[in-house]
Amino acid sequence: MFTRRIPFRKFKSSDDAPRQGAAASEGEPSGSTAFSRGGSVTSIDEQALEGDLDRLSLRPKPTPTTTHQSLRKPDASGHDPLGMSVVYRPQGERQVDLVFVHGLGGTSRLTWSKNKDLDLFWPHKFLPTEPDMTGARILTFGYDASFRPRSRKNTTTVLDFAKDLLFEMKYAKDEGDDGLRDLEMGQRPIIFVVHSMGGLIVKEAYMQGLYDRDYERIVESISAIVFLSTPHRGTNLAETLKRILQASLVTAPKQYISELIKNSYTLQKLNEQFRHVAHKLDIVSFYETRTTAVGFSNRIMILEKDSSVLGYPGEISKPLDADHHGVCKYESRQDPLYIAVRNILIFLVSKSTPALESGKSSCHGRCKPLINRGQGNSQTQARVNGDSEIEEFLSVYGPPDDDYTFFRDRWTPGTCEWILKDITFTNWLADTSGRARLLWIYGNAASGKSVLSSFIIDHLIRNGKQCQYFFIRFGDQHKRSVHLLLRSIAHQIAWAIPAYGAKLTKLASGIADLKTADVRNLWQWLFRAGICAMQVDTPLYWVLDGVDESDSPQTIVKLLSDLAAYAIPLRLLLVSRKTQELFSAFQRLGKGLQMDCIETEGNLDDFRCFIEHEMDDVARNESYRSGIASRILERANGNFLWVHLAVQKINRCISLKDIEDVMEQLPPGMEVLYDRMASMIVGNSSNHSKRLAHDIVAWTTCARRLMTIAELSEALGPDAPFDLQRSIGDLCGGFVVVDMEGKIAMIHETAREYLFSRVDQPIRVKKQSANELLFQECMRCFMDPSLGVKISRNQEPVLLDYAMSSWFVHLCHADATSSNVLSTILEFLQAPYVLTWIHAVAKKGMLHLLILASRCLIEFSRKRKDLGQHYTSTSPTMKEYDVFESWATDLVKIVGKFGRNLVLHPQAIYKLIPPFCPQDSIIYQQFGQKNTRSLSVSGLVNNSWGDCIGRISLKQGTYTSSVMTAGSRIAVLSLAGRLSRIPIHHASTFEELRQITYPERVLKMQLNNSGSILATYGYLTTRVWDLSTGECTKTVPNPSSRPWPHTIVFTHGDTTLLVGNDDRRLRSLVLDDNASDWVLVAEFNEQQREGTIVNSPTCMALSPDGDRMALGYRGHPVTLWEVDGPTPIARCARTLIGASFSTTAAQASGEVMELAWHPFSGEVFGLHLEGILFKWQPFSDEVKGVMTGAYKLALNRDGSLCATGDAQGTVKIFSTANFGLLYQLSSEDMILDLSFSTDSKRLYDVRGTYANIWEPSTLVRLADTAELLERSSDNATLSENLAKPSTDPECRFQKADRVTAISAQRAGSLYCYGTENGVVNLFEVGRGQVAELQRSKGYTPIEHITWTSDERLVAFADIHGKLTIKSVAASTQNGGSWKINPVMDARLPLREAGIKQLLFHPRGDKLLVYVTTQLCVISIPSIECKNVRTVAISSTVNWMCHPSSDEHLLGFGPDSLHVYGWSSLEEIASLLFPRSPPNSTTSPTTEADLWGARETITTPTLTADSTRVLIQISRPLSGTRTELHHLLLSVDAIGIALGMPSAKHNDLEDQQPTCAFTPLDIDWKLALPLVFHPRGKLIFLDQDYWVCTWYLPAHPIIDREQSSAGTRLGDFKRHYPLPADWVSFERTALCCIMSDGTLLYPRNGEVAVIQSDSLRPGAI
Repeated sequence: MFTRRIPFRKFKSSDDAPRQGAAASEGEPSGSTAFSRGGSVTSIDEQALEGDLDRLSLRPKPTPTTTHQSLRKPDASGHDPLGMSVVYRPQGERQVDLVFVHGLGGTSRLTWSKNKDLDLFWPHKFLPTEPDMTGARILTFGYDASFRPRSRKNTTTVLDFAKDLLFEMKYAKDEGDDGLRDLEMGQRPIIFVVHSMGGLIVKEAYMQGLYDRDYERIVESISAIVFLSTPHRGTNLAETLKRILQASLVTAPKQYISELIKNSYTLQKLNEQFRHVAHKLDIVSFYETRTTAVGFSNRIMILEKDSSVLGYPGEISKPLDADHHGVCKYESRQDPLYIAVRNILIFLVSKSTPALESGKSSCHGRCKPLINRGQGNSQTQARVNGDSEIEEFLSVYGPPDDDYTFFRDRWTPGTCEWILKDITFTNWLADTSGRARLLWIYGNAASGKSVLSSFIIDHLIRNGKQCQYFFIRFGDQHKRSVHLLLRSIAHQIAWAIPAYGAKLTKLASGIADLKTADVRNLWQWLFRAGICAMQVDTPLYWVLDGVDESDSPQTIVKLLSDLAAYAIPLRLLLVSRKTQELFSAFQRLGKGLQMDCIETEGNLDDFRCFIEHEMDDVARNESYRSGIASRILERANGNFLWVHLAVQKINRCISLKDIEDVMEQLPPGMEVLYDRMASMIVGNSSNHSKRLAHDIVAWTTCARRLMTIAELSEALGPDAPFDLQRSIGDLCGGFVVVDMEGKIAMIHETAREYLFSRVDQPIRVKKQSANELLFQECMRCFMDPSLGVKISRNQEPVLLDYAMSSWFVHLCHADATSSNVLSTILEFLQAPYVLTWIHAVAKKGMLHLLILASRCLIEFSRKRKDLGQHYTSTSPTMKEYDVFESWATDLVKIVGKFGRNLVLHPQAIYKLIPPFCPQDSIIYQQFGQKNTRSLSVSGLVNNSWGDCIGRISLKQGTYTSSVMTAGSRIAVLSLAGRLSRIPIHHASTFEELRQITYPERVLKMQLNNSGSILATYGYLTTRVWDLSTGECTKTVPNPSSRPWPHTIVFTHGDTTLLVGNDDRRLRSLVLDDNASDWVLVAEFNEQQREGTIVNSPTCMALSPDGDRMALGYRGHPVTLWEVDGPTPIARCARTLIGASFSTTAAQASGEVMELAWHPFSGEVFGLHLEGILFKWQPFSDEVKGVMTGAYKLALNRDGSLCATGDAQGTVKIFSTANFGLLYQLSSEDMILDLSFSTDSKRLYDVRGTYANIWEPSTLVRLADTAELLERSSDNATLSENLAKPSTDPECRFQKADRVTAISAQRAGSLYCYGTENGVVNLFEVGRGQVAELQRSKGYTPIEHITWTSDERLVAFADIHGKLTIKSVAASTQNGGSWKINPVMDARLPLREAGIKQLLFHPRGDKLLVYVTTQLCVISIPSIECKNVRTVAISSTVNWMCHPSSDEHLLGFGPDSLHVYGWSSLEEIASLLFPRSPPNSTTSPTTEADLWGARETITTPTLTADSTRVLIQISRPLSGTRTELHHLLLSVDAIGIALGMPSAKHNDLEDQQPTCAFTPLDIDWKLALPLVFHPRGKLIFLDQDYWVCTWYLPAHPIIDREQSSAGTRLGDFKRHYPLPADWVSFERTALCCIMSDGTLLYPRNGEVAVIQSDSLRPGAI
């Protein structure tokens, strides 16, 4: 086709070139060259594919004329200029830059010149003469895109060309008559005109420069791109060209040609990235309609329309009557092709003019604002960063363009125009009111509704409307989700309205994970409190297609009905089938929302237009063709899909008889037509083809989302056809199609229903069998032994993404009785394959998949039980259901306890996490106990998972009163004397973010829904806090009567605070102005009835919208009031008879302790003093109740769960639907308050001096049920799920004796710890408990423990100052045992109680006892107090023995070192530390800002060679709690001080010690130094609670930044993480490490012993 055998002849020059059979390249004057191989000659003209893939033409071409003298001259070789060249400069200030980019084989001028005549170089000759184009500067960009066979090997890619373009735009010079000048690109709007591959280069440059600070200003100025035959999806000709070039003896491969192959990876990746940002640009696509001459006589279509058109919303596309070569070359100014291109350029330039003058974009919300020259990049970067933050927050990356494209590609020009003439539609479109209006377009299945939706979207955007849209796809489970719909619409609004985007950015700081939020909460946050609370002047148009295919259509309608209450100009267009469910939902809309309907049953004009456009010429007889069209229309019955399939069949015919046969055989309806299509599959010639067709159909019908060609090919395995895209049409009878994004889809949803429905049809998809097939293929992906290595190397299989997120769903839907399914899932769960899956999930950061898999394993196990299957033993001790349920539990716990570390270090799942799991867990039994040699955990008695994943402990003397969660924050209200403190913690990591100190007692606090604002109602004042900064934004005195607050609610978009007090009054406070007075909103004057007592309410609850108030009393019914008035609505009168209720007006008794509103249903929940939990529906006066014995109550965000707490420490969780008990736990101490997490997966309670974080598996599974069901928003369905009884047993946690002190021998194997109850236990590593050293009768907590350096004596002291010393020695009589003898047991004669530190003398004959202001030395032999001396040190000091002098003590304070004598206890010298570390990025605040906070210092850590001491200084800061600095002090400096006996105190100021701070990168990581090993290795805990090592530099560090830059990666190493439920500040401060690297860490009254081979001295 592209070759012709001709006699070999070598041409000497272009003048000798023949007029036939060869042609000169447009890139250079010389002619083409022929190559001989194997007796044949292949003649190639490079310019034949000019402009990316122009053509392989062997036609004669005229010799090019000389260039115009005003143009830049060609280079030395005679070629057109490379790089950026200016071809026209306007007079005066330019308005816009117009840049032309050629394609493959072309050049910067000849590409745009007809017949290579530079007098026809239209960017220079034609455009500047146009009156509307005189303000445009015109440039060309040239690059070396030669594909000549003799060119050397070239690995240049499209990316390389794109980077070259960016570089030229920034650094190229304008070579004008007045010398070189900067191009100043980016100061004016930029419009690109691109031909063929040039379009790909510009797209890639746009993507590369968008987030690159060097180029962002330039790229942000690009306003439009005009594509001329650009192969967005590649071309088949590229493969042909590649083969031709490779066939030449001297040719070399060209990488950029390979990238042009149809659906290549490069193109797919580029399209996927570009579609997310294309809505910022005006896009125009011209496409060729004529075939291009290739070779001597062949003509082919280089680019089909589907490859030349992007299909994006608002894209302007137009055909040009030209071939691939002629779309960019024009004969004259009157050439119709030129006029079409010129007109669009004039339009785009005119759009740029007002934007330039006003500084605003005119792209109707789809373009970003232009950047003025005076602006820096900070604003642009802030917007880019904000966009990225919003995308991360919403988990939506760009508009749903792929779905729009899918349907827009099926639009035929001329169709759908009728909707623009429909009076109902035009009235809806032209409505200028400030209220919401809804239009419902409905029709039968397959009537072209989605194509109509894409047409309307395109029309709206073309006309400058702010349009947001979403296509609900039944074939993609994810896209059926109401949750995704709302997030996608919010993301599109954020692009259109920057103020809304800023609001979302602020909301993102307070919401932990929006994906896990309930749909109604999502609607509240994103819309009711978001866009509905803003002033919106321009109407917003929402187009929602396929509403009937949503997982909950009625929920969509119900949510949209809320818009009637808001003054916002929203135009809602819903497109769907007319189902009874939707019809009823629309009937319930009421009169508040104006609604219109349009019924479409297939427009005959559209059908006729489609047939005219798509049906080939029939026998080249117009009348016959018209007759066929009429016959099709007569039988269509309004079904567009039927017409489409009929035209397809006719187009395949090759004779009139074939056409008549098709018309006779065409069935009258879709059902029969589908039968025919199914028969084609059955009629496949081979069994292999039938099986392959069945597998493809199974994947297409049952996959949870649309599969790509690459994914399906990998899923089919070795049986996959070489050209799967072509084979799908041949094998699957038309049921399966490939869209323009290369994804596999059903031809229509009715086809899926057909394949699932009947049992007597030719081919039927059995759901269970199909899901089993998909499950097995997913498992095959994970059972690749090399998969873990591939994941680590970023070489994941294409199918991995689908397999890791879907295998468990297909397991649930597969046949539970299948032995193949059972054996496969057991093999997967009992082998390392399951760890590989967790590795893949963690690397993607999608840990919620583990929760969903947990639920599916439970469901699969239940199915098998319900079916009465006999359980097969898989091991001597475990049956199959134990495997399923054990893994179901472990998966949930792994996320809760290791989730953060797993995301940061996914490979930790293999060897680092299993050892920390309980010994009864299946992950430990299968993988943890096999790894005990490298990492082991011992010393813990509790061998099962606990539901407590964390604890927030308060300081001594501080007591909690309430807890509250919102967004990503936890607030705990605590009281300390007359002060109140509110520590704010992160909801995921439990890290303390800041602490708010209130100078009075706080009576009640309230967070707004996003967790960004905190209101505190104190005894004297009410204050409002911005939690992002910790600043108090408003302080208002409380009413003079000082009423007690019962309820606080934020309203009106968090601008107003409503407070209900015990004086039965509701007051408001405006937050966004300078108002400082409370405004009385309502006073509820309760009328006393006979037999009742009206007094101050015991509790009050304001409805979430602030419209209704419920009041509870002692001896009076609960009453409900309408705030507006106020007006009483209802009373809950009931008689207490056991746990039953009646609604009679009998005398009420008892006291209501708690009240709470259901967030959506209008029900009121309460607790009576008797412990009865009740639910009251005021309007029907129905009351239900259950006995709980509790006095504290909390509802979750969506009202589906209710938690109660009692004085015995028992928590119960009920379903609010039927009060079914779902979960119960018991723990020590009284419960003071309860709160659910935002996502309802966790429960927080406060008990005395601490707060617990519980994450029961039951809660996690229930919270993720909605996601498992693809976020079913039907409340009834959700309540049914929640009402299922729990399989979890009641969890009881006995009171633990908290560990208060730990100490270990320096070189031995013994360690001991003391507890809160005064018990001191002695343990040996590897053996367990050796002895109990003490048990206090008074339960006095142990505070300090220490050993002598020779490990003979151990001393411990309690909080009352009682000191005990005992000797410990190995028994000579009983090998392996220890002999303990008392040495001292006495109370010290000190003025102050509370020992701060115990320290033995290096010889072990003295013991230093340190209290706040005193030092005391105890002589061990005589057991007497040798010396007691008062020390004049204002802050706490940590003491250690001098490394080289037995006679001296070193005391380390936060700002200085103190040297004392052991005997005299007198200070010999003091050395000041550097006040501020070099290169510090923060500075300490004043003490007044910190409410009395001071610097502190941890225990100093001595290096193994005793030459340096590491000191950790904790310095308070505003905004965060503290910053840590680490100072390395040379011991030599202390020696200098000791050599000057006359030195006193600060006499050594001139003798500065050798001090150095650690490198910044280590400083930021290091949380707690533990010990130095030999050779300078420091073992420490980092900020993520990993045990790490770092090699200490041999020389002092002077410049911290330089040292950080020079720190070798090998110097720092992470070894293993600590579980999240272990770590707390108090526990970490107690932990210690032994000489062999064994870490001792307290946990729940025990001490965990963690041993790692990598930390042993030999390993280090």
